[in-house]
This record gives sequence, C-alpha cells and structure tokens, in this order.
Amino acid sequence: MDAVAVVRIALGVISDRLLTILGLSLSFGLCCWTMWDPKYERVIVVALFSIYSYILLIKMESKNERSEKTE
Repeated sequence: MDAVAVVRIALGVISDRLLTILGLSLSFGLCCWTMWDPKYERVIVVALFSIYSYILLIKMESKNERSEKTE
C-alpha cells in the first residue's frame, strides 16, 4: 500500500467523522433554537433537518464501507 492510498483512506475517515460531528452539532443548535421559543414550525424544521441529514450520513458511510471492502 503506497502513501497516497493511506492518505486517501485517512482523509475519507476524517471527512466522515467531521460530517457526522457537523450534523450532530447543527441538530443540537436547531433543538436549542426550538426550545427557546417552541412552535410547531420550529419542531417540524428540527425533525426534517435531523432526519434528512442523518439519512444522508448513513448512506454515505455505508457507501464508504462498501468501497473499503472492495479495495
């Protein structure tokens, strides 16, 4: 395994983790915003954002796992 492959794998892991942390922190921020002044619109925004972002993260992580298994 050459150095380029190692760096590519490391960047893939780091970017996955950073996106997961970013999604979690944005969801937390929206939840705090919703708790500050709870309204139905804010609750719906938080729910849709959280569900959509985590579905995308799960798909991305499963895609990366499949590509790592083939290498």
